[in-house]
Amino acid sequence: MKRTRTNAFTLVELLVVIGIIALLISILLPSLNKARESARTIKCLSNLRQLGMATISYANEHKQYFPYPTTTLGEQMLWFGVVDPYLGGTIATGRTGVAAERAYTSFKQCVVWEEFDAGGLKTTGAQDPLKEGSRSFKMNSHLRRLTFNGTKNVASLAKVTDVRESTNFVMFGDAVSMDQTGPVDASDNTQFSFEVNNKANPSPALRHNKDAANTVFVDGHAATIYAKTTTRSVLSPLPSLTMKTWESEWVNAGGTPADVPDGTKPAEAQGLKRNPYMDLVWSQPGLLYRP
Repeated sequence: MKRTRTNAFTLVELLVVIGIIALLISILLPSLNKARESARTIKCLSNLRQLGMATISYANEHKQYFPYPTTTLGEQMLWFGVVDPYLGGTIATGRTGVAAERAYTSFKQCVVWEEFDAGGLKTTGAQDPLKEGSRSFKMNSHLRRLTFNGTKNVASLAKVTDVRESTNFVMFGDAVSMDQTGPVDASDNTQFSFEVNNKANPSPALRHNKDAANTVFVDGHAATIYAKTTTRSVLSPLPSLTMKTWESEWVNAGGTPADVPDGTKPAEAQGLKRNPYMDLVWSQPGLLYRP
């Protein structure tokens, strides 16, 4: 009598297969995560390049004047709105309040913004102030012309021709947002500008490739940048929350990163010098500096 052989796994063989699969997953998962992060970084860089080119196009049609980094000169000068026609964006309708005319789109954001969960982004009807107020790209706060009107320092629109080092001068970049603060209405989130010199203003966010930030420069090129880091507190209402960011572009005589005491005078005349660990240019004290 012939005995029939059944094709089946033994328990040992099954455990071996499961072990091999687990090993392959452990080997492949880091590579998959790295590929995913690389894709996010590239998409973010693409958005920044588009934003940079839109801003340059705006300047070319407005006598080389940049838009303004903040709302100080009104919505008609704010970068967040004036770049829309050059990005193919449309202004949403049905909104209310001071920001009713602003278009909240992924064109002006790092890809991380699309992953924020703050109740869902609404394209019509009532605003979603939490997500819409979380701006992952911000404009360099020093891209404004600083002048003295006889009584105080005032800021006005800067021109592309004011910038001496356009290949290194920061225009826009990754800035603190909800991925650092969490889903809260923090002042770091809602501001339109950022910088490294003043800790009372939003800072760069190192959200890509382990401590790197994407940046677009005045000449229009974008890059993923690494620089020496420091730790600072997030602004109100979360002063106890800290984040890793970059050092100031200036250091004092002792080599400690420092802000410029008087923006109307050259930094060197005030005992400061360039920070050797900060290759990017953020300001030109005496001309391009926030008051």
